[in-house]
Amino acid sequence: MKKLVAFCLLLVGCSQAEEKISEELQTKVLELHDVLMPKTEQIVSLKSKLDSLSTGADSTHVRKLISSLDKADKSMMDWMHQFSIDSLEKMDVGTKVIYLKKQYTQLTDLQKLTDSTLNAAQKYRP
Repeated sequence: MKKLVAFCLLLVGCSQAEEKISEELQTKVLELHDVLMPKTEQIVSLKSKLDSLSTGADSTHVRKLISSLDKADKSMMDWMHQFSIDSLEKMDVGTKVIYLKKQYTQLTDLQKLTDSTLNAAQKYRP
């Protein structure tokens, strides 16, 4: 009987630990989303500025920068369309942790793409 009680307590403890991990991951995902969203505004602004230079002497390079900015913007929009915070409530805690880890990894990759693209576009001088 003592073993059964100990096992049940262990299960409850593990479940609570997983729930805490899930909550922390959800917070990290949402915080990273909030960091990336203002950068989409920067992308749109830079694309507009670069678009006016797309027929100049360095037009090939400018079009590549615009294409990179488009890719970063589209990647963010695609991520937002596939992310479903509402579906988290329907998931068991283990599935939720796996899902949130995947989302966080996708967002960190997206952050690298966005930052490098913005950096290249901001450094461009005609």
